[in-house]
Amino acid sequence: MRKNPRQSCTSDRQQGFTMIEMLVTMTVLVAILGIVFSYIGRLQKTYKAEETKVDATQEARTFFDSLQRELHSAGFPNHNMYGTGILNATAANDSKNAVGLVSVTKWDLTFEGDVDGDGIVEDVRYTLLDSAGNIATSASTCPCTLQRTQVQKVNGTAPTSQISDATVTASGVAVLNNILNSSDTPGGTALALTGNADFGGHAKSYDTVYSGYKKAPVFQAFLDDGTLATLPANATDLPKIRTIVVSVNLLANYADMQTDLRLPLSMTTTIKLNNF
Repeated sequence: MRKNPRQSCTSDRQQGFTMIEMLVTMTVLVAILGIVFSYIGRLQKTYKAEETKVDATQEARTFFDSLQRELHSAGFPNHNMYGTGILNATAANDSKNAVGLVSVTKWDLTFEGDVDGDGIVEDVRYTLLDSAGNIATSASTCPCTLQRTQVQKVNGTAPTSQISDATVTASGVAVLNNILNSSDTPGGTALALTGNADFGGHAKSYDTVYSGYKKAPVFQAFLDDGTLATLPANATDLPKIRTIVVSVNLLANYADMQTDLRLPLSMTTTIKLNNF
């Protein structure tokens, strides 16, 4: 049978997509893929931000766990464990005797104890270093670093002289970085923060952006009657201290990929002293 030419032309025109249909299809596909990849990008940025927060949290928890174990050992072994005539005339200066807390200030915590469990009394000092790496003073700036220094107690030397500032500088080890807070009391005067944050191409100082995070004390001490001790603790209050509170407001190591800001993180631990 002979094929009708009109039917053939109509059939040819109906095969495949027209150019307009193809363009519409491609436009829809590109739009959908754009939305999908946009969400994937956001998820990656969110994951990175949470990962950074987790890293900072883990760093702080490791520090808190270590400090808790050490403070629970502060004051052991003490003079009550020795008989008459065994310790030096000035028992506090004897290397076999751990006096417990040696000093507590807003930026410094020093204590004695057998922190390694080896039968030897050690002196341990936690010191706040400023943004330049020096022991913090009223003229310093943060973000700061908490540094740990440990020495074996020297016989015949007063507890307050066991770890000098020079020893802190020479032998101390950083245990916590990017600390924002440095106040003496909650909401009190704190060190200025150095550095800038980027807000859409405009620089804003850390001191402005994170002002609410700097006005918390690093160290607080509570007496046996529950009252807050005035720091630095004097000779009368020091033996009465039963609880140490440590608070840190940290900056994450890396900026959030969505906001370009380093996220702040707040953590606090309360440590009860066992040996007194």
